[in-house]
Amino acid sequence: MEITYVYSKNRCEFGRQCQFSDSPAELLVDIHPDPSLALNFIQKSHRDVATQTGVEMSEHEVNTELHETRSCGVNHVEGGWPKDIDSADKKQTSLFRNKVEKDESYINSVLQLSPPSLTVMHPPTKDCSVNAVSR
Repeated sequence: MEITYVYSKNRCEFGRQCQFSDSPAELLVDIHPDPSLALNFIQKSHRDVATQTGVEMSEHEVNTELHETRSCGVNHVEGGWPKDIDSADKKQTSLFRNKVEKDESYINSVLQLSPPSLTVMHPPTKDCSVNAVSR
């Protein structure tokens, strides 16, 4: 069972962009030392440590799936072209490519290789909202 929280906020509700600038240092408070407080000073050993514990008020959880990828390629210098095509001649290779790309079986093969989500193109929407999903 997965619990999902969806937070929606319109882009126009984000507020204005922060504008930062350099400014010179400014002295706000000048507190002079009190010599009478020096008598109350106690030097503590390094073993005396004070800690402060507070309630943690944030929650963050990430659940990602492992997806392994591999990148490989083939160099078609010699063996990828037909024998009557010179791979060094750009004109011959471009003519052969254009001829093959117009072939109906080539188009069907390329469409079968691509995932179904890439075959249908949807135009981008002009929605002003931003949705964030936390799992």
